[in-house]
Amino acid sequence: MSTLDSAPTATGPGLPGEDRACLRPCPVCGSTEAQALKTLSLPQPSGSPLPGGYRLMACHACDLVFAETPAPQSAYDLYYQRCAKYGGPTGTGAGLHPADQARLEQLADRLLSCLPRPQARVLDLGCGAGGLLAVLQARGLFQVEGLDPDPSAVQAAQARGLRLREGLIHEAATRCVGERYDLIVLSHVAEHLRDLQGLPGLARLLTPEGKLYIEVPHPVGYACGERPPYYYFDSEHINHFSAQALARLLAPAGLQLHSAEAVSLTLSDGGHYPALAVVAGRGATPALPPQPSTVHAVQRYLADCAQGATLVPQPPLPAQGPVLAWGAGSWAQRLLGQGQLPRDRLVAFLDNDPNKQGLQLDGLPIVPPALGLQQHPQAAILVCVAIDPQQIATALDALDPGARQRLHFLSDPL
Repeated sequence: MSTLDSAPTATGPGLPGEDRACLRPCPVCGSTEAQALKTLSLPQPSGSPLPGGYRLMACHACDLVFAETPAPQSAYDLYYQRCAKYGGPTGTGAGLHPADQARLEQLADRLLSCLPRPQARVLDLGCGAGGLLAVLQARGLFQVEGLDPDPSAVQAAQARGLRLREGLIHEAATRCVGERYDLIVLSHVAEHLRDLQGLPGLARLLTPEGKLYIEVPHPVGYACGERPPYYYFDSEHINHFSAQALARLLAPAGLQLHSAEAVSLTLSDGGHYPALAVVAGRGATPALPPQPSTVHAVQRYLADCAQGATLVPQPPLPAQGPVLAWGAGSWAQRLLGQGQLPRDRLVAFLDNDPNKQGLQLDGLPIVPPALGLQQHPQAAILVCVAIDPQQIATALDALDPGARQRLHFLSDPL
């Protein structure tokens, strides 16, 4: 796996202080007057091309919150081609798990209401292993295809008989030049893109009545309590959109927002994830009702997170002895960056993601759970999983039935 040695870490050169001017212009309007909200430290696994942190910025002009990431788009391209989990067994978007399949079915319901004709041609950008394409085909749509940068995701989808091609999302307008689609879908993709200027170019791929469907996390719904502090800010989600920001981004291409709807996604543990679904197309439409401010919502959320940022393991960790951290993903990275893991006692990270196994996080090995438990049979196990932490207890029972008493949670299992 390639490494971009120039990508700075959160504590190294390249990450500006709170009082510095904005180094990355707003990706929607280009303004350099964005306000710094918070600096986030996010240590990365070895080999990751992504930076070890960024400043969270607010553009009041277009109501967008974004990461002032020092990494270029090419670093994110490399990450989603080689490092991301969406093509593997622990990824989402393939419909391999009941909650993921239910989410895709609900998404298909929303998309069917957008179609200008029954046998529409659909392009799913950032389709992962093609779960949505399979659902749409099961609903009777057969002119569906996808584009994804991860070769393993493309191969997995093609093995299921789905029509996919490998390619970068921001190059879709040139990769698919000459094609015309009735519906183009970006479901939880736009928040991952550093450079957004390729999205208006998708208008060239639409039929005259074609629609563009964009679904992204909805900052107005960010809340503490159900999830750990700062849960919605990680290395991948670098844009936090309002409907206003999306409208401004698409307007130069002649696309208007036809609708903007807050939706709630149900996760595997029964919890909910706030999302914003917008539909854009050509032609004048009635003005949308006023939308809540994303910047103000994020400011409130950050203030609430600061109140509950210190987490205490339950039950408390033993006073001495080695500790295994189960989870090497976004939450473990946040905990490391916040100094909330017992770094002097950690001996390894356990993770089921094959893309992470064999790498290091903060100088410690990331290993399969079975191997880590074998190597450290007496270590306390600190669960660093934000969604359904109780799943770790079930997994541990299968690996070592007598080890459950060694589990310690940083959030109450739901």
